Amino acid sequence: MRNCIDATVQKKGKNRSSFDNIDHFKRLLQIETFFNHHKKKILPVQVLMFLLFLILTIVPLYSRAPTAQDTVLTSMVLLSQFAFWGIWYGFCLLSVIFVGRLWCGVLCPLGALSEWVGNIGLRKSIPRWVKWDGWLIVLFVVVTIFGQTLDVRDDVFGLALLFLYIFALAIVVGFLFGKNNSRPWCRYFCPIGKILGVVSRVGCIDFIPNRGEANLPSNTPYYIDGRLCPTGYNLPYKRSTNNCIACGKCAYGKKNAGLGIYFRPPSYETLNIMQYHPNWYEGIFILLAPGLSAGGFLWLILHQYQIYYNKVGSWFLENNYMFFFKSSPMWIGSHTWNQSYSWLDVTMITSYMVIYGLWSMVVSGSLIALASLVLKDGRHSFVNTFLKFTYQYIPIAILSIVIGLCGKFFQVMVSDFGMSVSTTIGIKVTLVVTSVLWTVFLLWRAIKRHKKGLAAKTFGLLVLLVNVAIITAMWWPAIANYKYMSKVEQIRQHVVTPTQGSRQ
Repeated sequence: MRNCIDATVQKKGKNRSSFDNIDHFKRLLQIETFFNHHKKKILPVQVLMFLLFLILTIVPLYSRAPTAQDTVLTSMVLLSQFAFWGIWYGFCLLSVIFVGRLWCGVLCPLGALSEWVGNIGLRKSIPRWVKWDGWLIVLFVVVTIFGQTLDVRDDVFGLALLFLYIFALAIVVGFLFGKNNSRPWCRYFCPIGKILGVVSRVGCIDFIPNRGEANLPSNTPYYIDGRLCPTGYNLPYKRSTNNCIACGKCAYGKKNAGLGIYFRPPSYETLNIMQYHPNWYEGIFILLAPGLSAGGFLWLILHQYQIYYNKVGSWFLENNYMFFFKSSPMWIGSHTWNQSYSWLDVTMITSYMVIYGLWSMVVSGSLIALASLVLKDGRHSFVNTFLKFTYQYIPIAILSIVIGLCGKFFQVMVSDFGMSVSTTIGIKVTLVVTSVLWTVFLLWRAIKRHKKGLAAKTFGLLVLLVNVAIITAMWWPAIANYKYMSKVEQIRQHVVTPTQGSRQ
């Protein structure tokens, strides 16, 4: 049987789909019909999700602080933390592999709010700076760092504050630039949506034109704002999935519909990324994400952070830089759970995460560059080879974020529901092994397409595997339940009970 990942299809007619794989994908006509028949129910679902978000964000602000005896069943604070950081974010990322960005198009209250505001807004033309793809990097870094300095996983005030920032930005973007039920927020700014867009590259669901043109004509834009597609795709020429929010508006369950929902092999788009509008900012994100996410988790459990903190703090003290020992403002640093972050805390957390992220990006980029130099050939330039290999690391890069964010899930399952520590380690190891094997498979499939000898291919694969091993080792403390815990983490795991002076 021909492998559908490597298959090509003869063009059938003048306007045959440019997606030469379409005959090898299964069209999910019943799902299209379901979308079409239930479109009116999406609005009530979005309203319900919006109310649920408000409850889980606001009610904990007025709830008592949990004690060591409380569980998610007896404390609204712990329930909120578990809902957001134990279930929602991590499982939202994983769901994209199987159902596309269904969260964005159907369930997300933030995207829906921005769309609603846009219908009564100013409907301004979207300026070029808004369309900059680099917002993926900027917002990922800012939100990830703010998540740590505001302690959003355990400080309910910090969580509410971060969501306030994001909701306010979504409302402003929608009010200024939304038109005709479009979602410029989802397309350009949403930090979660942009990450989900990268994950969708390895997903098995795609909205594909049934009769797309063979090539995008010159002077024909790939995106057109304010049309049927909320994120602006010029639908007859749509290829990539990264900006598709799976809202179903373009597929209406008819055989002659313009677009259809198709099942494709996982990672098909990633393996053929040069045909699916890659961009360098996504590549930078893939290289940066494991390290930055690891830094945001490991500062809590590795003693090296405390050593770094003490050395830098001592130097500031010795040189009379007393500003760093002043309390940080509440809008940037946590002041609860028996802790009050100073400017030194905020600076150390931020710099530790950035250093980890940059170190990871430089090491990964160097190793991928070395492999690309060895494997480039007449059909694959160094630049294209580098970008293509980088995209094959999506599984392990995203798994890094999932492990970092879902730590609350494993903590609660052990403390509140009696799951053994060995079971949680087993689940984490299974996730890591799956992501590693998936990444290795993609790298090898990508290497096989190069016209190089076995020695060059073997060397290139070994170099890329070293990078996989480094990323895995970097996250091993999070997998194996490293024993050292900072005081903040002791409070999180109820080893230390918060004092009565805490905000709650």
